[in-house]
Amino acid sequence: MIRMFPALAAFTFAVLLAVSAPSFAQQSGANAKPADNPIVARVGDFEIRQSDVVVAYSRLPDQYRQVPINTIFPQIVQQLVDGELLAAAGRVDDLDKDPQVLEQIAEFEKVAIQQVYMARLIAMGISEEELRRTYDTTIGKTEGPLEVRAGHILIEDEQDGIDIIKALEGGANFDKLARERSIGPSAPRGGDLGYFVRSAMDDSFADAAFALKPGTIGSYPVKSKFGWHVIRVVDKRRQPAPSFEESRGQIEQQLTRDLIAAHMSELRADAKIELFNIDGSSAMDVSKK
Repeated sequence: MIRMFPALAAFTFAVLLAVSAPSFAQQSGANAKPADNPIVARVGDFEIRQSDVVVAYSRLPDQYRQVPINTIFPQIVQQLVDGELLAAAGRVDDLDKDPQVLEQIAEFEKVAIQQVYMARLIAMGISEEELRRTYDTTIGKTEGPLEVRAGHILIEDEQDGIDIIKALEGGANFDKLARERSIGPSAPRGGDLGYFVRSAMDDSFADAAFALKPGTIGSYPVKSKFGWHVIRVVDKRRQPAPSFEESRGQIEQQLTRDLIAAHMSELRADAKIELFNIDGSSAMDVSKK
């Protein structure tokens, strides 16, 4: 008897499921021309092509798809070969006419019809123009939260902060003092923290920074859990709205949900649907034709 380590056994099982499970989504490479889709194995007269490996790999669980396809290519090909051998053996036993097989084929056909129907409904019902129009009338017009661009000089002692503020009021250069005196990681950048929203900072720091006008320095050091801060506000702005490309997936999902919900309502309205309780007793008619 051949012993198989648990991890390898799990992988083999996953590949067997991947190569045997039906997939009705169009796979990249599945319709490739023979010149671009070389044969990787033959079982009798049956050819296994590169695209078959790609499809099997795409169906693997996530943990196996972390491994590059080239690394597990031999295992996938072997399982494709084994799958064809099993199918051929089953046909010899006339399993292609077996009621259990025919029942599964009918179920696979129903799922395939559902998926292709929905895919075509979405393809025809959601255009590029509608995506952009939805973006322009919703996300594109929104304003993000207020942002502040500020710099700070972080010190350990309040009196040091008071002395630094006095020096700045006397004409000292903020960036130079930040590089020389600040103990924070932004010191090499002259204390610059870039733009940030209120929630990104300690409450006391954020309250002080958002209260200052651009181009001004706080009159007093501000204490936070990190130490004492001398704060300079450089600019304030509204965070720009996400771009169309950044929002595309979100818009597609929303329009898809709306389209499917509306279409299913139409189908239900035109159908006679009867619901029953778990014991088979009559529940109600949800629609009348």
